[in-house]
Amino acid sequence: MKELPDYFVQVPEAFALVEEGVYRCSGVLTAEQIKYLDTLGLKTVLILSVEGPSRAFSQYIKTKGIKRAHLGMTRWQSNLGWKPVSEELIKEGLECILKRDCHPLLIVCSSGVRETGTLVGCLRKLQHWNFNSIVYEYRSFAGGKGKYTHELFIELFDTDLVTLPATLPKWFVEGQNMWAQEQQQRFDELHGAKHVVS
Repeated sequence: MKELPDYFVQVPEAFALVEEGVYRCSGVLTAEQIKYLDTLGLKTVLILSVEGPSRAFSQYIKTKGIKRAHLGMTRWQSNLGWKPVSEELIKEGLECILKRDCHPLLIVCSSGVRETGTLVGCLRKLQHWNFNSIVYEYRSFAGGKGKYTHELFIELFDTDLVTLPATLPKWFVEGQNMWAQEQQQRFDELHGAKHVVS
């Protein structure tokens, strides 16, 4: 294959902005795709698959002084029954994403879909997204690679397992505040309706 000019960069497969300072993509990266990562100023790479990153990507992480959190290796379990990933993997992944000090952060897995999609889906659940919206986002990235068990895992994941770090990102705090205000407004409307009836 012909070498591309140095100024040419290529966006990684399945790349997207999850939230401010949080990105996702496939962990299988070409040299041109690795160059694109320079534009992100990454502090942390969160690896969710059991397989490690390519030699070139590992070298890039080391050379740039990026923190490497290989949760796929440390949290992999063989006896999960129907579950596609372990709850510990998702719990620790969410806690890492929610540490403001880790941003900018890149989430990767071998496909960029299964583990990454499940983790992002559980983040959306923690953000109080409607489940239909969570599944829509999951499927838009998964295409034909999506699996029902991943969607079921997201639906049944207990967000109470997640310990929120002390340094939460602004986007999460603002989202939680908006959700709390909406819940209070609904409660007040319902409570006010009861007084009118009595």
